[in-house]
Amino acid sequence: MKGVKKMKKGFTMIELLVVMGIIGLLAVFLVPNLLGAKDRAKETAVKTVMHSVQLAVEAYEMENGTYPLDNNIPLESFSRNYLMPGGYLASVPKNPFTGVEYKDGDAAGKIIYNYDQASGKYTLTGYKRNGLSKLIELSNM
Repeated sequence: MKGVKKMKKGFTMIELLVVMGIIGLLAVFLVPNLLGAKDRAKETAVKTVMHSVQLAVEAYEMENGTYPLDNNIPLESFSRNYLMPGGYLASVPKNPFTGVEYKDGDAAGKIIYNYDQASGKYTLTGYKRNGLSKLIELSNM
């Protein structure tokens, strides 16, 4: 068998290019989804904070016979002025987007409280990272 050449083990250039192309396509489709997953997790944490605040508001109403009478109040002021003095919240909750306590000027993940005296309805509105898109709205009705 003098005329038969031994095949070298390894990958051809075509095989390597095909594999790199497949990896490139996967990266194009998966990376944006993975980056968005972080924001979705933080948005879920904002919803959790809102639920805790809603429970505190309901406890406030049970003890005082009325909901806090205020409008367009950010979570920090709302917590400090209404919920913390009565012991309904121990402290200002942490903003999942910043990792520190909510500040009135926060845009990412902000939570706003509103009360409509005519209907007796309050709403807690939570926002996404951009501070403009509503994430969820909780109310007593």
